[in-house]
Parts: sequence; C-alpha cells; structure tokens
Amino acid sequence: MKAWLRQRIDWLRTQDLRLLAVLSALGVLLVVFIQIGRAVSGAQTRAFDEAILLALRTTPDDPIGSPAVTVAILQLTALGSGPVITVIVIVTAVFFALEGRWRYALLVAVCAIGTNAVMSVLKDFYERARPTVVTQIDPPGGHSFPSGHSMISAAVYMTLAILIARSLKRRRLRVYVVAIGAALPMLIGFTRVYLGVHYPTDVIAGWTAGALCALINGLLVFRLGKRGVADIPRQVEED
Repeated sequence: MKAWLRQRIDWLRTQDLRLLAVLSALGVLLVVFIQIGRAVSGAQTRAFDEAILLALRTTPDDPIGSPAVTVAILQLTALGSGPVITVIVIVTAVFFALEGRWRYALLVAVCAIGTNAVMSVLKDFYERARPTVVTQIDPPGGHSFPSGHSMISAAVYMTLAILIARSLKRRRLRVYVVAIGAALPMLIGFTRVYLGVHYPTDVIAGWTAGALCALINGLLVFRLGKRGVADIPRQVEED
C-alpha cells in the first residue's frame, strides 16, 4: 500500500497540476451547463426562476428601488451589450497588434466572435421564451437561454483579465485583475434579471458557458507559454 501511494505521489509530482485543474474545471462547467439546459427544457426551474424575478419587484410592473436605480441598472447592463463589447475587443486587439502580440490580438478577436456564434447556436437550440411573469424593461427580443450579455461578458472580460494578469509582477495585482474580470459578468448578469429580460437560470448558464470559453483561452495561453511562444512572458515575481 505504501509503495502504491508513493508511486501515485511521484506521478503527481511529474504532472502539471495547473493543467489538470483547468481540464477538470472545463469538465465540471460543461456538465453544469448541460444539466441546467436539461432542467430548463423540462420546466424544472420555473418556480425558482419566477420566485427570484418577483423578489426583485414591488409589483410585477415595478422593480424595487427608485427610478434612479433602474436608470443606473440600464447603464450598467450596457457593459455586456454587443456595441460595448465590440469596441472593447477592437481596442484591445489593435493594442496587442501594435505591440506585436499578434497571437493575443487574434485570441481576443476569436474569443468574441466564437462566443457570439456559440451563443446564437445555443439560443436557437433551446428556444426559451423571455420571462412573462414580470414586465420587461427595455426588452431585447430573441430567445432567452442562455443570457447573451452574461455569456459574452464572462468570456471576453475573463479572457482579458487572464492576459493582463500575465503581464503583472505582483500576485495581489494579478488576483485583483482576475477578480474584476469575474465580478463584471456577475454584475451584468444581475442587471439582466433585475430588468426582467432573463430568468436567473439563463444568467447562470451564460456565466457557465462564458467561463468555459475563457478557460479554454486561458489554457491556450498557458500552453503557448509552456512552449515558449507566448507573446507576453509570465512574470514570477511575488509580493
């Protein structure tokens, strides 16, 4: 038994545990998304979804908070809109290109385009209607599952956070950047539920699918770095 355990420990020491952790996370996220999709297709989440939507309303027509809160939410939700994401992607891709970091310019562009394409396919596949239990504020039209704002913002902002974090020397700064990259999609997702244009499970599924895309991009960056072809060398200096 001791010899077997020692062999397992020696094997783990020879493996890249970060790579194994990322692959495991990818598998978990994929399973979570599939399970949410099945539950939504079977109408198993209806009570949960409607309860949260109604909890954010004083009446089905009136969101909690003052009109100024609603205006602020409308402005914040734009952070995940197509035009804003497009501008951010173009600006960052051009920046990377001007710096000669062509792989990362391409990665950012492919991330946005690929995520948008996958999102469209998923929406057409599930064909979930928008919420009707509350009055939608500024309804976007189209299918509801998964939330496009949540999915695209998670994929793009988290990918950018990964790329920025790799150029920073201090761990606290890397942690901060990654935390912001994760927090922004969460905030955007909340605004979609508050406005009544998405069910909570739409948003959770969007976060899951977007994080899946971002992790795949992070894996590509990691593998490029391992092969010595990364445009941005990873800094190892710690606090």
